[in-house]
Amino acid sequence: MSQEGSRLIYAVILAGGTSKRFGKTLPKQFVQVGKKALLLWSVSTFLEVVEIAKIVIVLPEEWFEFGKHLVLSNVRTDKLQFVSGGATRTESLLKALHFVQESYGLKDEDMAVTHDAARPFVRKDHIVRSIELCEKSWAVTLALPATDTVGISDGEKLVGLTDRSRTFIVQTPQTFRIKVFLELYERLTEDQRASLTDATGVFILNGQPVAIVEGDPTNIKVTTEFDLTIAETIAELLSK
Repeated sequence: MSQEGSRLIYAVILAGGTSKRFGKTLPKQFVQVGKKALLLWSVSTFLEVVEIAKIVIVLPEEWFEFGKHLVLSNVRTDKLQFVSGGATRTESLLKALHFVQESYGLKDEDMAVTHDAARPFVRKDHIVRSIELCEKSWAVTLALPATDTVGISDGEKLVGLTDRSRTFIVQTPQTFRIKVFLELYERLTEDQRASLTDATGVFILNGQPVAIVEGDPTNIKVTTEFDLTIAETIAELLSK
């Protein structure tokens, strides 16, 4: 393992969803994009990052053996670990972090680089930059400056607008000190925990700023079949 000092860095690839919005029987993380399954794109990129000690892949319980076989049929390395996911994204992330804690222990400096498998085109340099920036702060996220004005709704009509110059579209990976994350999560109320949609919320709800690495427009999240069409085009461009 290539590490600085005694610090360890773990990747957590979240592929635990069942893709109810995707409109297919097969969860989207297993659908073929270009020449490989969606999940394998990000796994391959994370394997290029020598700073990472272990890669924990979170899979849906009902597709666990299928997903594990898919990965191990295409990738052979002792860096890979597999964990079954929870009912929500946050539960899946916590299961992965607790697996790391129970399997390897945790030091104050240990980090997790968390990423959605639904974002297949993460760049290696963004992962490395996130790790470097996390040396100086508790948490880091990829994010893109908003190019459109973002409205705030009361459910029926717009009631406000964000300041576009201060508005960012959050992406993954998100990198953080694991022990700090777990400690801050414990401080949240049940309502706050229920509102979480990503790892940065744990820090922001505790009043802790999150550093930004500017992301990439190709780092799309595949949610619908239309997104899959875009992903196919990006995959074709990347293969040239």
